[in-house]
Amino acid sequence: MVITLMSLIKRVRQFPFFHCLTLAAILMINGCESTPQNVVKIGTNLWPGYESLYLAQNLGYFHNKPIKLVEMPSATEVSHAFRNGALDVAALTLDESLVLMQHVPDLRVILVMDVSAGADVLLAKPTITSLAELKGKRIGVENSAVGAILLDGALHAAKLNITDIKFKSIMANEHESAYKNELVDAIVTFEPHKSKLISQGAITLFDSSQIPERIVDVLVTRQSIIEQNKDTLKIVIAAHFKALEYLKQNTSDATLRIAPRLDVPSTEVMKQFEGISLPDLIENHNYLSLEIASLSSAVDELISLMKDKQLLFKSIDSSQLIYDSLLPEK
Repeated sequence: MVITLMSLIKRVRQFPFFHCLTLAAILMINGCESTPQNVVKIGTNLWPGYESLYLAQNLGYFHNKPIKLVEMPSATEVSHAFRNGALDVAALTLDESLVLMQHVPDLRVILVMDVSAGADVLLAKPTITSLAELKGKRIGVENSAVGAILLDGALHAAKLNITDIKFKSIMANEHESAYKNELVDAIVTFEPHKSKLISQGAITLFDSSQIPERIVDVLVTRQSIIEQNKDTLKIVIAAHFKALEYLKQNTSDATLRIAPRLDVPSTEVMKQFEGISLPDLIENHNYLSLEIASLSSAVDELISLMKDKQLLFKSIDSSQLIYDSLLPEK
């Protein structure tokens, strides 16, 4: 099915299974038992850049505080669950956060978790050896802003338009089966699916290193959640940095703990982090500091790009988006 870029973006905003996903998300998060009201629920999808949170939990760095990590099948579902109040905190890309901010005006970025520098990719069947050969081909993309941005970058490099390809909406957890069953000729994906698809013969035609600092993963919450749970959120962020240090200093043990979640041998875990920068505490202060305004500049550029590509359907005020007060002192 050939669609326009505007149609693609409308599908991002008006996901056909929105209500079902929202209900499923709430059931998944709350389960059959009631959850205490003061539990801080943090939603993620499966992505190496978010593993610091699960490693921190595994190592006991949350100190038995009321913190619940919730893994969901896709960033789309994480965003929907957060928007509907089923989550208190969400791990999302910066552009996904800006899309979400259209509905959650008091959204706050409280941590930069990782920066993609080659980890997000456009993979293709080995018979397709150049971007130009994508014309007329079926390309699988998750219904998310980050998928649209990477695809846009690839098409721009290929000097193609969205109408030159056949877009197929495929959720992240279905990327491997879609490729294996030949439902697509190429697919926009990321780890841990990236390595598995490459092992099956897929080749990289385009990656996020060619659109530097466009894909940044952040931790977001609401201002109201900060006011209610500031101390708990500080523990989460401190635990994240402690886990990164553990990964660096005790790599063998850390990879043994991470491997089952990524469903790869422990010897392959660090390969999942290739193409991902994991900013430390000092780098986070630089990103979130209003004086240095590193992330603020990226936000302005991204908003401009997303408006140009019709990824935002209304104006947003990002002046209060970046919040650095939960970071530990340098």
